[in-house]
Amino acid sequence: MRVSSILKRIKSVLCPETWCCAVRFNASEDACILNDRNTPFTVLPDSYRYWSADPFLILRNGKYYLFFEMFDRMKRKGLLGCREISESGCSKMKVIYECDCHLSFPFIYEKDGIYYIIPESNKSGELFRLKCTEFPYKWEKEAVIAKQRLVDTVVFCHDETCYYISEEVDDRNVFDRLDLFYDNSGTFTACSSNPVKRDADTARGAGKVFEYDGSYVRPSQNCGASYGACLNFNKIKSISKNGYEESLVLSVSPQDIPFDKADDFIGIHTYNQLGRVETVDLKIPGRFNFLNIFGVFYRLLKRFL
Repeated sequence: MRVSSILKRIKSVLCPETWCCAVRFNASEDACILNDRNTPFTVLPDSYRYWSADPFLILRNGKYYLFFEMFDRMKRKGLLGCREISESGCSKMKVIYECDCHLSFPFIYEKDGIYYIIPESNKSGELFRLKCTEFPYKWEKEAVIAKQRLVDTVVFCHDETCYYISEEVDDRNVFDRLDLFYDNSGTFTACSSNPVKRDADTARGAGKVFEYDGSYVRPSQNCGASYGACLNFNKIKSISKNGYEESLVLSVSPQDIPFDKADDFIGIHTYNQLGRVETVDLKIPGRFNFLNIFGVFYRLLKRFL
């Protein structure tokens, strides 16, 4: 192995790129990133042990809650976390669910008064669902939806059909496809046209589908230039059990929107909005943290015990 490759590997372990989340409270529910790229987002603080990414929003009893990947530098894996947010600040991050594998992208939704999360859990080889037993901090594994490796799954119900917009992956980690599944009387069924899209620049999901100007918009991330290079907003032109079609409306990089904190953000790959609140995540260049060293020894110890 070349010296340059060894040094690059050491740097990636000791000073890895990290993420943080940011939020924006708008004056009205009509404002969003598609029509306002001037109002600044507030960057939320990470902790020394954890950094955050993949933020999703819930409004309950007049309070906003942020659910996100909570990456543990010591254990070197993602957990699921939550914190309350408001215009005056935010609470501390708190772990709400952990399992043996890495977890991220906590797609959260409510049905019949109960909250559920479908996390990204592809390393476990299955797509599963969590059920909230005490909001917002207690969750339990409730069901396995599919025995497949899928990332960043988004549920979108349209014309009385529940769709799962996702992406099948393998160990190559090439994020260049979009796959569509649907609920067929309780059975997780693949669209006959999968993959419904092939494009590393616009395929991989980046948040919930939302409505804007009379159309449905699907956020996606650019994984072609680099992982999380920018956000895309795609207008859904058609969706059915037989296929899917969309068109790109807008791409946004961290340099296209302002933040209250000056930093050299080098990526952005999740967007969600609810009411008058929006949230994104931001990639931060690699910086040293002592816990990164601890994490290496922790993983080695687990491997040999």
